[in-house]
Amino acid sequence: MPTHKRALRGLADLATLTGRSDHQIPAHKAYLRISFLELERARRNQEMRTAQDRLAIIHGRFREIDGEIAAILASLNGTAPPAHAIEAPHRSPVGHRPRKGHFQMSY
Repeated sequence: MPTHKRALRGLADLATLTGRSDHQIPAHKAYLRISFLELERARRNQEMRTAQDRLAIIHGRFREIDGEIAAILASLNGTAPPAHAIEAPHRSPVGHRPRKGHFQMSY
């Protein structure tokens, strides 16, 4: 009786579907991706509408501010004193120490 030695097969010898790749996306994955994109579009559209509403509120407030300024200026009738330029305040020498150029520490 002849003794044939079989070559031992390992994990690398198993035939799997791992290297195969279809270049076409399966239909269910394509429809799922399309539905995800449509949901994202709906969310972004809602964000845009919310931002536009907030912008409209801000513009409305600007119009109210302009109206209040116009009412105040109209009530003054030019009686306000003329504006003068403001000078910078004089800095007090109290608490100011001249810099020596380097850091010193004493114990």
